[in-house]
Amino acid sequence: MINLHQLDQIADYDQAIAALEGFVSELVAEFVTAAEGKAYLLDYPEMTEYVGSWIDHLLYFGYAYESVTLPQMTLSNVEVIVTRIFPRKIFLLDPAEAKTIIPEIQAFWQFLKREYKHPQAHKIIKLLKQLQPRFTEIMNNSQNFGIAKTWLTSGMAAGFDMTTEAGIKEFQQSEQASTAADSTAARQSISGFLDELANLGNESLSSEHLELAANLRELAKEVVAEFPLEVPSALEFQQQLQAEMAQKLVQQMPPLTPRTISKLEAQEISLTEPGSILSDFTALLDFIGDRGIGVGGKRHLIPMKSLAQLNQQLTEPLQIDLQRPQQKSYPTIHGLYLLLRATGMGKITRLGKKTRLTLNSAVVQQWLTMNPTEQYFNLLEAWLIRANAEMLGERASGMSEGFKCLQYWSRMSPRGEKFKDYQTQQNLRYYPEFHNLALMKLFGLVEANYGKPQKSKGWRVKSVKQTDWGKTLFQALFPHGDSPLFWLESTVGSVQSGQLQQVLQPYFPQWQKIITLPSVKSIAGVYVFKVTLHRIWRRIAISSDMTLWDLSQLILQSVDFDHDHLDMFSYKDQLGTTVRVVHPYMEESPSTDETEIADLPLEVGSVMEYIFDFGDHWEFELQLEEIQPEKPHPGYGEIIASHGQAPEQYPNWEH
Repeated sequence: MINLHQLDQIADYDQAIAALEGFVSELVAEFVTAAEGKAYLLDYPEMTEYVGSWIDHLLYFGYAYESVTLPQMTLSNVEVIVTRIFPRKIFLLDPAEAKTIIPEIQAFWQFLKREYKHPQAHKIIKLLKQLQPRFTEIMNNSQNFGIAKTWLTSGMAAGFDMTTEAGIKEFQQSEQASTAADSTAARQSISGFLDELANLGNESLSSEHLELAANLRELAKEVVAEFPLEVPSALEFQQQLQAEMAQKLVQQMPPLTPRTISKLEAQEISLTEPGSILSDFTALLDFIGDRGIGVGGKRHLIPMKSLAQLNQQLTEPLQIDLQRPQQKSYPTIHGLYLLLRATGMGKITRLGKKTRLTLNSAVVQQWLTMNPTEQYFNLLEAWLIRANAEMLGERASGMSEGFKCLQYWSRMSPRGEKFKDYQTQQNLRYYPEFHNLALMKLFGLVEANYGKPQKSKGWRVKSVKQTDWGKTLFQALFPHGDSPLFWLESTVGSVQSGQLQQVLQPYFPQWQKIITLPSVKSIAGVYVFKVTLHRIWRRIAISSDMTLWDLSQLILQSVDFDHDHLDMFSYKDQLGTTVRVVHPYMEESPSTDETEIADLPLEVGSVMEYIFDFGDHWEFELQLEEIQPEKPHPGYGEIIASHGQAPEQYPNWEH
């Protein structure tokens, strides 16, 4: 028998995801030879070649989205994955394919019930039987689709072959032509759509409508994330849409009165007032300390072994009952980590294969010299303006955390919200997202009551209500009819510090200092990179006055690849936001032929990614091992070490 708990023994998220593939393969192989698997294939012989694909989807989405492994999977986890995530994420070439999904998953759980005595199998099998009659409709109902899936479906409906690159490009060209022809009508439609969204602010909507809206907002990000090169204007369009929506939402704010101003000026800012944000952020800084802490995976989050300890050091430790909690399982910690990155006080350093979260002493020193009012508002500005999902290791969305909070705030009932169970609090996962709600409480913007979690469940929110401080602060930030929307219109991650200071300093004259990020100094010399592709590596030395284009030529030369494809370098800036430097033919900025090595904000241990050929997607990792100070001769670049045989660039797939 297979050890179902093997993923529970892996603390690092990325390592667990990597191990999941092998785990599923073993489990499916055992299922296929079992009585339940044989019976399923007897009923659906057309699935012989594809059996196990839905089991794979179930376990992957369970771990990635519900934070549960197979042994801890419950009825509610399966219901969310099958009825919400499957329809949103999975594209079916033929709508009739949906009929095979529930039977495969049901047979799998019957197998788990008999062979592994899974404690939740009986309930899950009963749920699946109930879903079977209407599941094809669920999977093919366009109201359940995400934007990326809707886009693919519309292409198929229009007669394009969306399974090939040529078909997708043809559909894109068709859409672009149509968009150009209908631009006036589109602007009118968007204006009407914005009016409708703005009018939702004070309405009491059903949980189904709120969830649908949240799903649309969340999955709108996928188009930007999945097709950044094919749709270069998508991000700009989203930011414009965001600013226009914000303008309409802000108009709903009540006017700023003399009484409101008096409340603002009378508010005390201390370690514990109006919320515990300063106390808890200080606890995070102390926890990291001068030596820093080890972090894992590409997302560089706090490891599981440290989370419970840090949680107990906070003002209000959160209660959860999860076997494998991740950082996001503790929304307070997740929010504090976001502030750490958004302020620039936390940075990721790497030595060899070990990665650590350390403190940027220059920025922390600035914060320590500030009074409580300055500390509070610098953290608030970092959160509302600069913070974005990418700092938490999520996909870049172009949407600030502040906008998410403004959206949520605008539709909150004056009486507050109550959540009778986990199902009703589900919408909070999408808007404003759990970590933002936790930060709202830490900043004193809301009163939030947390409950005791159910067995094998996470954070439990019982009620949320706006505080008087929150109401007055939002009124000051967004005075009716004259809102400072410049920061919402700016590109997320590029906003300068001190913009909120212009608005709030009249009420809080103690706010004099702002956090400024230290500028990155160019270092002349020879940069030595270790370039890794799978199990092989090359060591390349290159002069600081050479460009990334020159570096790309050396990388390709080192693996004997031809140069007839587009490419791109990417790295993280001081705030953890991805910066991309692209091939000159892509007509974007910055480009590799105008970016010198010395222009990059790199220090020893820094990592870059090099993607070559967006079709085959060759992904190289570059780590800066050293900077030799001696001045090289002009145009210097050399492959100085090599390990392992390079793969074939164009393998013969028939063999």
